[in-house]
Order: sequence, then structure tokens, then C-alpha cells
Amino acid sequence: MTAPEQAGPRRTRTRQAILAAARTLFSELGYEQTTVRAVAHRAGVDPALVMKYFGSKEGLFDAVSEVALPFGGALSGPPERFGERLLGHVLAEIDGRPDRSMPVLRSMLTHPQAAEAVRCAVADPGNSPVADALTGADAELRASLVGSVVLGLLVSRYLLRVPEVDAAPAERLTALLGPCLRPLLAPDADAPDADAPGPPADAPAPGAGAPSDASDPLRALAAAEAERTAAAERVDRLAREALAAGASFAEVGQLLGITRQAARKRWPREETVPAPATT
Repeated sequence: MTAPEQAGPRRTRTRQAILAAARTLFSELGYEQTTVRAVAHRAGVDPALVMKYFGSKEGLFDAVSEVALPFGGALSGPPERFGERLLGHVLAEIDGRPDRSMPVLRSMLTHPQAAEAVRCAVADPGNSPVADALTGADAELRASLVGSVVLGLLVSRYLLRVPEVDAAPAERLTALLGPCLRPLLAPDADAPDADAPGPPADAPAPGAGAPSDASDPLRALAAAEAERTAAAERVDRLAREALAAGASFAEVGQLLGITRQAARKRWPREETVPAPATT
């Protein structure tokens, strides 16, 4: 093999070593804290070679910068599972190839070019397969909000390393967060009918009276609290109506198991509402 033929593969290996070192350092440190000298040291080459191949730290960052958020890969399939597919695609992509997106994600708050790359990836209506797939009002805004939710998940999982989010399997994150995107992805199916009558005044708050989930004590506690609050509000309203209709504080207190003085203090006569008019 001649000298020029040997030089070609050697240059390729050197360039790849520099790129690999840059991806690692930009991912770990971000743009501001990564230096050409540190990249060269990690790659085992002279800093002059980094400048020769890429011209500057900016040029090196360009070469390794990519935001891989494959939203388009989630478009095919049942629309009601769009959110789960979208999150699954993104998490699988970053878990499989963290070197592709992490340099930009790590640098987006300190480097304008990285910030612009992320903005284009998550909120550019003109370059969004999600926006193209949505119908109805505010499609571009809803697509941008979907991208923002995904970006928040990525920041929590890969940059801030929020313990619970970092430790959770991708499948669990997808199952929990995917349904939360449905109002944005399919609002026509999920939005309430504006002309439909609302719930009756005495109806319990959402979740009240729902069967408790023994496997989730916090959910059961939240449902019980919602039920208690709704019941207390109804008791308060009916007590005021009874007093306004002529009932005595003693009668109201006896029914509720409190003293006449406590009833008087809780519902002063001047604050009670008049009884509903009868026809």
C-alpha cells in the first residue's frame, strides 16, 4: 500500500476518534464547558488536528449536533394510541443512540445554536409531522405543546436525572404519560360538548364515589377527599337554605350533631340565602 493510500484510512480513523470524543464531552459537559484541547486529549490527538478537520469548536459542535426526535415514526396506527407511540419512539431512539441527541440537549440552555436546533425539533410548525397529522383548531399550537411535553420528559430523565423518572422503564413512562397527550392529539374526540348540560349542582366532584384502588392508596385517598369536600359543600349549602326558609339553629344543629351556638357561628343568619321561590 502506498503512503497516500495509508494516509486515507488513518485520517478517517482520526476524524472518527475526534467525533466520538466530542460527542461524549458535549453530552457530559455541554458546549460551554467543552474545549478543543479536552476533545483532543480524549481522542488522543494533537489539538491542531481538531482545528484542521473542523476549523473551530463551533464547527466541531455542528458535526456532532443532531436532535433525533422521530415523531413521524409514530403516525401509523390507532389514533387513540398516538401519544404512547410517540413517546415510545422518542425514548427508544435516545436510549439506543444517546450520542446523537445528548450534545444538543445538554447545550441548549447555554448555546444559541443548540437552543435553535431544539426549538426546530419540538416546536417548528413548518417542519412538524405531528402538526401535519393533526386536525381541528390550533393544530400547530397543539403540536408545539406535544413537543414541549416530550422535551420536559427528556430534560427530567436525561439531564436533571429526576430519580423516579430516571429509574422508571421507558414502557412505564409511556403508559403513564401517553394518555395525557390525548387531549392535544385528538381534542375532537376528548373535548366536552359545549352545548351539553353540565353536572347537577349536587353532583360530587370528579372522582368522588369512584371505587378505591387498593393497589394505589394515594389515589384512593384523593378520591375520598374529593368526596368529603363535595359532601361538605352540599351540607353547607343546604344548611343555609334551611335557615333561610325558617329553620332554627337548634334544629339544624341537632340534625348535624352540633350545638345551636356552633350552628349560629357557622351560618350567621344575615349570610344565609333566601329560600327558593315556590310556584
